[in-house]
Amino acid sequence: MRKIFKNLAILSLALLLASCGSKDSSKKAEDDTLKLGVVGERNVEYEDAIKRYEEDTDKHIEIVRFSDYNQPNDALKDGDIDLSSFATYIFIEDYNKNQNAGFTYLADSIISPMGVYSSKLKKVDELKEGSKVAIPVETSNNSRALYILEAAGVIKIKKDAGDFITVDDIEENPKNLEFIELPADQVSRALEDVDIALINSDMAMEAGLIPTQDSIFLEDPENERSKNFINVIAVKEENKDNEYIKNFIENYYLTDQTRKIIEEEYKGSVIPIFKTR
Repeated sequence: MRKIFKNLAILSLALLLASCGSKDSSKKAEDDTLKLGVVGERNVEYEDAIKRYEEDTDKHIEIVRFSDYNQPNDALKDGDIDLSSFATYIFIEDYNKNQNAGFTYLADSIISPMGVYSSKLKKVDELKEGSKVAIPVETSNNSRALYILEAAGVIKIKKDAGDFITVDDIEENPKNLEFIELPADQVSRALEDVDIALINSDMAMEAGLIPTQDSIFLEDPENERSKNFINVIAVKEENKDNEYIKNFIENYYLTDQTRKIIEEEYKGSVIPIFKTR
């Protein structure tokens, strides 16, 4: 009987140690993996940089793909991802301030020019009285779209209106355009129902549009207003000096090889900026 109890005790201890070992291995695997939040399915430049990074280090990077622009900010704030690279500085900083999220920015990555698209018109000056215009509803995207329409000569914004504007800041709307505000990921779906639509570059490409070829007016990256719309790589404040994240960004992503991939893959629709902050 004693022998039976002794054997059971040994077996229980072995199972306990195995369980602990399994948990430790799982925790280690989790600790060795960085999670990068992006929007959309097309991220070949990150896939290449990650492949090179993983070949050289014992760390892993998992791309976490989101379908809209609000989810990655929430995920970064809640600690579900370690870094994000999906949207413009002005968009993320607006969330950062309003939510007291504690974000900081490691680098400028790219700029994706927003474009004006139409299935009915070939030029913006073909707009008629009361034409319907679809624009993104999110604060920064909304402002960006309106300033692009001003640059295209379609409307005029009030002087000194600031970075964040709405349709209420339009001073002149000579053709009495009707503005339809939609989530950014839904604007391309409304293309057949409106006269023109202002679509973010990545969403345009997801819809099978090539910004440099299919847009009837494209945002000028050299415009002073465009600086707010450079995409940034964001982390929580406590990760700003994380050696693994900084190594990946500085030595694997912000490289000539990544620049070449972006230029070949996106054919001018995405422009590398590549500048650390």
